[in-house]
Amino acid sequence: MKIINELKKRNIPIVKIDKSLNKYDDIIIFPEKLDKANKKLTKSGLPKQWNK
Repeated sequence: MKIINELKKRNIPIVKIDKSLNKYDDIIIFPEKLDKANKKLTKSGLPKQWNK
């Protein structure tokens, strides 16, 4: 419990994101999975918390 409280008080993130991954920002890596996810979202919609 002591460690959890210390982590909550920190202002710096625990995970460091590698800047070299920015080259994938505009690239669709898995187009089939993206199409499948978009179809499911059009059928079911987003959860209420995201529909503001």
